[in-house]
Amino acid sequence: MKIKHIFSWLLLLGSCFCFSQNDSIPNVAPESVLKDGIYLSFDDLKTNNPLPKENVINNDDKTQSDFISKTLSSNKEIMFTYKGSQYRAEVSKIWGYCQNGNVYVHYADKFARITVFGNISHFLATVMVTRYVSNGGYGGYGMGMGYGGGYSVPVKQAEVHEFLMDYNSGDIIECTPTNLETFLSKDMRLYNQYLQIKKRKRKDFMILYIRKYNAEHPITIPVSVTGK
Repeated sequence: MKIKHIFSWLLLLGSCFCFSQNDSIPNVAPESVLKDGIYLSFDDLKTNNPLPKENVINNDDKTQSDFISKTLSSNKEIMFTYKGSQYRAEVSKIWGYCQNGNVYVHYADKFARITVFGNISHFLATVMVTRYVSNGGYGGYGMGMGYGGGYSVPVKQAEVHEFLMDYNSGDIIECTPTNLETFLSKDMRLYNQYLQIKKRKRKDFMILYIRKYNAEHPITIPVSVTGK
């Protein structure tokens, strides 16, 4: 069987946060309708047509509930079959996967679980950021010299940030009140409700309004029929 690159495969087919705010508001699409497997592209999520784990070529136990996450975290590429041929996909180029009804998106070189799934999706991801710290004097600020003659130096550190994903486009942006307002502006009733909250409190209500928006604007998850 001929081994081909991921691009050939794509031609054949055509990555303290407010979760307790009113959990009774549903997450739009029931997780049971999502088919487990690997999303080689964002379109695979939209069409509910992931690569089944049965198509992945390796010797691990595919009945394990965490087979997909283990496979992607321990390999730089995967091999899989499609219509009698073998294909190769680099893990770094895989969009995400669905495991046990949960969607994971590939972001910042890791796979992050989408905690709220819908037209406005929400997830947490660990990202590397650069902070400037003083190496002397009175503390310093920004780049260069501080107040007392000390210098601030760049230090990279890992931080957990919140993100929003637009289900229609797949675009991912930082989860901030301002960015959420852009989404909510498509529903003026919810938008005006959100703006009535004091600015310093809006961050505390983001998850609540994401869930409200998703409940008012449900997405349709198609039934996968092609069966890669």
